[in-house]
Amino acid sequence: MNALRFLCLLLVLTAASGLRGQFGGLDLGKVVDTAKNVGKVAKGVAGIGPEEERVIGGSVAVEIAGTYGGLVRDEKIMRRVNLIGRTLAGFSDRPGLTWRFGVLASNSVNAFSAPSGYVFITRGLYQMAADDDALAAVLAHEIAHITARHALKIVARGDFLAGASSIAASQSGNVRNLEAQLQQFDLGVKQITETLFTKGFDPQTEYEADRIGRDLAAVTGYSRDGLRLMLQRLQSQSTADSKQVFSTHPPLAERIKRLQ
Repeated sequence: MNALRFLCLLLVLTAASGLRGQFGGLDLGKVVDTAKNVGKVAKGVAGIGPEEERVIGGSVAVEIAGTYGGLVRDEKIMRRVNLIGRTLAGFSDRPGLTWRFGVLASNSVNAFSAPSGYVFITRGLYQMAADDDALAAVLAHEIAHITARHALKIVARGDFLAGASSIAASQSGNVRNLEAQLQQFDLGVKQITETLFTKGFDPQTEYEADRIGRDLAAVTGYSRDGLRLMLQRLQSQSTADSKQVFSTHPPLAERIKRLQ
Protein backbone atom coordinates (compact mmCIF):
# COMPACT_ATOMS: atom_id res chain seq x y z
CA MET A 1 0.00 0.00 0.00
CA ASN A 2 1.19 3.56 -0.51
CA ALA A 3 1.36 6.06 2.33
CA LEU A 4 -1.87 7.83 1.35
CA ARG A 5 -3.82 4.57 1.28
CA PHE A 6 -2.27 3.52 4.59
CA LEU A 7 -3.32 6.73 6.31
CA CYS A 8 -6.80 6.71 4.75
CA LEU A 9 -7.42 3.14 5.86
CA LEU A 10 -6.41 4.02 9.39
CA LEU A 11 -8.88 6.89 9.41
CA VAL A 12 -11.67 4.76 7.98
CA LEU A 13 -11.19 1.92 10.46
CA THR A 14 -11.00 4.25 13.43
CA ALA A 15 -14.04 6.30 12.41
CA ALA A 16 -16.21 3.54 10.97
CA SER A 17 -16.42 1.38 14.05
CA GLY A 18 -18.35 3.94 16.10
CA LEU A 19 -17.06 1.95 19.07
CA ARG A 20 -13.62 3.40 19.64
CA GLY A 21 -13.74 2.73 23.36
CA GLN A 22 -14.48 -0.98 23.04
CA PHE A 23 -12.04 -1.71 20.22
CA GLY A 24 -9.33 0.50 21.62
CA GLY A 25 -9.01 2.60 18.46
CA LEU A 26 -6.05 2.91 16.14
CA ASP A 27 -4.00 5.91 17.18
CA LEU A 28 -3.10 7.50 13.85
CA GLY A 29 -0.66 9.95 15.38
CA LYS A 30 1.29 7.24 17.18
CA VAL A 31 1.47 5.04 14.10
CA VAL A 32 2.79 7.89 11.93
CA ASP A 33 5.26 9.00 14.61
CA THR A 34 6.51 5.46 14.91
CA ALA A 35 6.99 5.18 11.17
CA LYS A 36 9.05 8.37 11.24
CA ASN A 37 11.34 7.01 13.92
CA VAL A 38 12.06 3.49 12.75
CA GLY A 39 15.78 2.84 12.33
CA LYS A 40 17.74 -0.03 10.88
CA VAL A 41 16.39 -3.32 12.24
CA ALA A 42 18.33 -6.58 12.38
CA LYS A 43 16.85 -9.54 10.56
CA GLY A 44 14.91 -12.00 12.70
CA VAL A 45 12.04 -11.91 15.18
CA ALA A 46 14.38 -10.85 18.00
CA GLY A 47 15.19 -7.72 16.01
CA ILE A 48 11.57 -6.64 15.63
CA GLY A 49 10.99 -4.37 18.61
CA PRO A 50 7.71 -3.13 20.09
CA GLU A 51 7.56 -0.04 17.87
CA GLU A 52 8.14 -2.04 14.69
CA GLU A 53 5.58 -4.62 15.78
CA ARG A 54 3.00 -1.89 16.40
CA VAL A 55 3.47 -0.42 12.92
CA ILE A 56 3.30 -3.83 11.25
CA GLY A 57 0.30 -4.85 13.35
CA GLY A 58 -1.61 -1.65 12.64
CA SER A 59 -0.98 -2.01 8.92
CA VAL A 60 -2.16 -5.61 8.87
CA ALA A 61 -5.21 -4.76 11.01
CA VAL A 62 -6.49 -2.13 8.58
CA GLU A 63 -6.01 -4.57 5.70
CA ILE A 64 -8.06 -7.19 7.55
CA ALA A 65 -10.86 -4.75 8.34
CA GLY A 66 -10.87 -3.32 4.83
CA THR A 67 -11.04 -6.78 3.25
CA TYR A 68 -13.82 -8.10 5.47
CA GLY A 69 -16.31 -5.24 5.58
CA GLY A 70 -15.09 -3.24 8.56
CA LEU A 71 -16.37 -3.69 12.10
CA VAL A 72 -19.97 -4.46 13.03
CA ARG A 73 -21.90 -1.59 14.61
CA ASP A 74 -23.28 -3.45 17.60
CA GLU A 75 -22.19 -2.38 21.08
CA LYS A 76 -23.48 -5.55 22.75
CA ILE A 77 -21.45 -7.80 20.47
CA MET A 78 -18.32 -5.68 20.77
CA ARG A 79 -18.63 -5.51 24.54
CA ARG A 80 -18.96 -9.29 24.85
CA VAL A 81 -16.02 -10.01 22.57
CA ASN A 82 -13.79 -7.51 24.34
CA LEU A 83 -14.75 -8.71 27.82
CA ILE A 84 -13.87 -12.32 27.03
CA GLY A 85 -10.90 -11.42 24.84
CA ARG A 86 -9.23 -9.10 27.33
CA THR A 87 -9.78 -11.60 30.15
CA LEU A 88 -7.96 -14.24 28.12
CA ALA A 89 -5.22 -11.81 27.10
CA GLY A 90 -4.58 -10.96 30.74
CA PHE A 91 -3.56 -14.58 31.35
CA SER A 92 -1.55 -14.90 28.15
CA ASP A 93 2.22 -14.76 27.77
CA ARG A 94 1.99 -11.11 26.67
CA PRO A 95 -0.52 -9.37 28.94
CA GLY A 96 1.18 -6.01 28.47
CA LEU A 97 0.14 -5.57 24.83
CA THR A 98 -2.65 -3.15 24.00
CA TRP A 99 -5.17 -5.83 23.06
CA ARG A 100 -8.01 -4.97 20.66
CA PHE A 101 -10.86 -7.30 19.70
CA GLY A 102 -13.41 -6.75 16.97
CA VAL A 103 -16.10 -8.53 14.93
CA LEU A 104 -15.93 -8.10 11.17
CA ALA A 105 -19.06 -7.46 9.10
CA SER A 106 -18.66 -10.60 7.02
CA ASN A 107 -20.80 -13.74 6.90
CA SER A 108 -17.79 -15.94 6.13
CA VAL A 109 -16.57 -18.17 8.96
CA ASN A 110 -13.04 -17.20 9.90
CA ALA A 111 -10.82 -15.42 12.40
CA PHE A 112 -7.66 -13.37 12.07
CA SER A 113 -4.97 -11.78 14.19
CA ALA A 114 -2.31 -9.16 13.62
CA PRO A 115 0.88 -8.46 15.57
CA SER A 116 0.73 -6.21 18.62
CA GLY A 117 -2.63 -7.47 19.88
CA TYR A 118 -5.26 -7.15 17.12
CA VAL A 119 -7.82 -9.98 17.07
CA PHE A 120 -10.78 -10.24 14.69
CA ILE A 121 -13.51 -12.82 14.12
CA THR A 122 -16.13 -12.62 11.39
CA ARG A 123 -19.81 -12.15 12.11
CA GLY A 124 -20.44 -15.59 10.61
CA LEU A 125 -18.13 -17.22 13.14
CA TYR A 126 -19.46 -15.10 16.02
CA GLN A 127 -22.98 -16.32 15.32
CA MET A 128 -21.83 -19.93 15.56
CA ALA A 129 -20.06 -19.32 18.88
CA ALA A 130 -23.28 -19.34 20.86
CA ASP A 131 -21.74 -19.87 24.31
CA ASP A 132 -18.84 -18.17 26.05
CA ASP A 133 -16.67 -21.30 26.07
CA ALA A 134 -16.84 -21.50 22.28
CA LEU A 135 -16.13 -17.80 21.79
CA ALA A 136 -13.26 -17.93 24.29
CA ALA A 137 -11.77 -20.91 22.41
CA VAL A 138 -11.77 -19.04 19.10
CA LEU A 139 -10.30 -15.87 20.60
CA ALA A 140 -7.67 -17.83 22.54
CA HIS A 141 -6.49 -19.49 19.32
CA GLU A 142 -5.93 -16.07 17.72
CA ILE A 143 -4.28 -14.71 20.87
CA ALA A 144 -1.89 -17.66 20.66
CA HIS A 145 -0.84 -16.64 17.14
CA ILE A 146 0.15 -13.23 18.54
CA THR A 147 1.90 -14.39 21.71
CA ALA A 148 3.88 -16.98 19.71
CA ARG A 149 4.74 -14.26 17.14
CA HIS A 150 3.67 -16.45 14.25
CA ALA A 151 3.07 -13.56 11.84
CA LEU A 152 6.34 -11.89 12.76
CA LYS A 153 8.18 -15.12 11.97
CA ILE A 154 6.87 -14.80 8.40
CA VAL A 155 8.46 -11.35 8.23
CA ALA A 156 11.69 -12.61 9.80
CA ARG A 157 12.07 -15.26 7.11
CA GLY A 158 12.20 -12.54 4.49
CA ASP A 159 14.82 -9.85 4.00
CA PHE A 160 12.70 -6.73 4.16
CA LEU A 161 13.73 -5.76 7.67
CA ALA A 162 17.37 -6.64 7.19
CA GLY A 163 18.02 -3.76 4.84
CA ALA A 164 15.96 -1.06 6.52
CA SER A 165 17.68 2.26 5.94
CA SER A 166 18.67 5.02 8.32
CA ILE A 167 16.03 7.58 9.20
CA ALA A 168 18.31 10.57 9.18
CA ALA A 169 16.75 11.95 6.00
CA SER A 170 13.26 11.79 7.52
CA GLN A 171 14.04 14.45 10.10
CA SER A 172 13.06 17.14 7.59
CA GLY A 173 9.49 15.94 7.82
CA ASN A 174 9.28 15.59 4.05
CA VAL A 175 6.16 13.61 3.06
CA ARG A 176 8.12 11.73 0.40
CA ASN A 177 10.58 10.56 3.02
CA LEU A 178 7.71 9.44 5.24
CA GLU A 179 6.25 7.46 2.37
CA ALA A 180 9.60 5.79 1.85
CA GLN A 181 9.69 4.89 5.55
CA LEU A 182 6.25 3.28 5.33
CA GLN A 183 7.14 1.39 2.19
CA GLN A 184 9.95 -0.33 4.06
CA PHE A 185 7.22 -2.23 5.89
CA ASP A 186 5.08 -2.86 2.82
CA LEU A 187 6.69 -6.14 1.80
CA GLY A 188 6.40 -7.61 5.28
CA VAL A 189 2.78 -6.53 5.61
CA LYS A 190 2.03 -8.08 2.21
CA GLN A 191 3.66 -11.35 3.28
CA ILE A 192 1.48 -11.49 6.38
CA THR A 193 -1.80 -10.61 4.66
CA GLU A 194 -1.16 -13.14 1.88
CA THR A 195 -0.67 -15.77 4.57
CA LEU A 196 -3.85 -14.77 6.43
CA PHE A 197 -6.10 -14.40 3.37
CA THR A 198 -4.74 -16.93 0.88
CA LYS A 199 -2.09 -19.42 1.96
CA GLY A 200 -2.73 -19.76 5.66
CA PHE A 201 -0.15 -20.62 8.30
CA ASP A 202 1.51 -24.00 7.88
CA PRO A 203 -0.38 -26.83 9.64
CA GLN A 204 2.10 -27.20 12.50
CA THR A 205 1.71 -23.50 13.32
CA GLU A 206 -2.07 -23.87 13.46
CA TYR A 207 -1.83 -26.97 15.64
CA GLU A 208 0.48 -25.06 17.99
CA ALA A 209 -2.05 -22.20 18.22
CA ASP A 210 -4.79 -24.75 18.93
CA ARG A 211 -2.74 -26.21 21.78
CA ILE A 212 -1.70 -22.88 23.28
CA GLY A 213 -5.21 -21.49 22.92
CA ARG A 214 -6.77 -24.56 24.53
CA ASP A 215 -4.45 -24.24 27.54
CA LEU A 216 -5.04 -20.48 27.78
CA ALA A 217 -8.81 -20.96 27.83
CA ALA A 218 -8.49 -23.58 30.55
CA VAL A 219 -6.20 -21.42 32.72
CA THR A 220 -8.62 -18.51 32.38
CA GLY A 221 -11.54 -20.63 33.57
CA TYR A 222 -13.20 -21.59 30.30
CA SER A 223 -13.73 -25.15 29.11
CA ARG A 224 -10.59 -26.96 27.98
CA ASP A 225 -12.76 -28.72 25.38
CA GLY A 226 -14.24 -25.49 24.02
CA LEU A 227 -12.21 -25.41 20.81
CA ARG A 228 -12.70 -29.09 20.01
CA LEU A 229 -16.47 -28.80 20.53
CA MET A 230 -16.58 -25.62 18.46
CA LEU A 231 -14.72 -27.30 15.59
CA GLN A 232 -17.08 -30.28 15.79
CA ARG A 233 -20.04 -27.89 15.60
CA LEU A 234 -18.56 -26.26 12.51
CA GLN A 235 -17.86 -29.66 10.99
CA SER A 236 -21.44 -30.84 11.52
CA GLN A 237 -22.85 -27.67 9.96
CA SER A 238 -20.55 -27.73 6.96
CA THR A 239 -22.29 -27.83 3.58
CA ALA A 240 -21.17 -27.97 -0.02
CA ASP A 241 -19.75 -24.51 0.61
CA SER A 242 -17.61 -25.80 3.47
CA LYS A 243 -14.49 -24.31 1.91
CA GLN A 244 -15.68 -20.99 3.39
CA VAL A 245 -15.28 -22.42 6.92
CA PHE A 246 -11.73 -21.63 8.08
CA SER A 247 -10.69 -21.83 4.44
CA THR A 248 -7.03 -21.07 5.21
CA HIS A 249 -6.77 -23.51 8.13
CA PRO A 250 -5.92 -27.25 8.18
CA PRO A 251 -8.86 -29.69 7.80
CA LEU A 252 -11.29 -29.58 10.71
CA ALA A 253 -11.11 -33.36 11.18
CA GLU A 254 -7.35 -33.28 11.72
CA ARG A 255 -7.55 -30.37 14.17
CA ILE A 256 -10.28 -32.16 16.13
CA LYS A 257 -8.24 -35.37 16.21
CA ARG A 258 -5.19 -33.60 17.59
CA LEU A 259 -7.23 -31.82 20.25
CA GLN A 260 -8.54 -35.17 21.52
